[in-house]
Amino acid sequence: MVVVVIVGILALIGTFSFRKYIISSKTSEATGMIATIKAAEEQYKEETFTYLSVSASLDDFYPANPKPGRVKMMWGGGNATNWQILGVNAPDPLLFVYSCIAGASGSSLPAPGGAAGNITVKNWPTGVYNANWYIVKAQADFDGDGRSTVFVSSNVASDIYSNGYNL
Repeated sequence: MVVVVIVGILALIGTFSFRKYIISSKTSEATGMIATIKAAEEQYKEETFTYLSVSASLDDFYPANPKPGRVKMMWGGGNATNWQILGVNAPDPLLFVYSCIAGASGSSLPAPGGAAGNITVKNWPTGVYNANWYIVKAQADFDGDGRSTVFVSSNVASDIYSNGYNL
């Protein structure tokens, strides 16, 4: 009887650890795509002296995936014009959806979570920013509970930040 209880506890721990491992492995897509988008923004700035705002807001995501994190979508098609101008492409289907906004020097820098407010970054600059800027956001809801895993980065704060949900 004791052996059965021990095996049951070990199975439960193993299942939880495996699920956490699988979800954290999916996040490498987001960090890789954010790095790709940031590199494309910097290349675009080298050519045009400004960053390109490819999304209407930080909550205007591409690709148009109704279930990000649970269904993979191909990059391309739909309203991809500005993403094509920026030169961003993904060869494989994606779990996360992405947004990228930019502003000129002297414009207000929005909060990294956008209107959804689903991520907070300590020491994030607020108000008017005196240099050109861009913000990249990635989002996915792996278990469909309405709470998304969010990653955000910028040329202002070069690290990639996460809200830590589902990681």
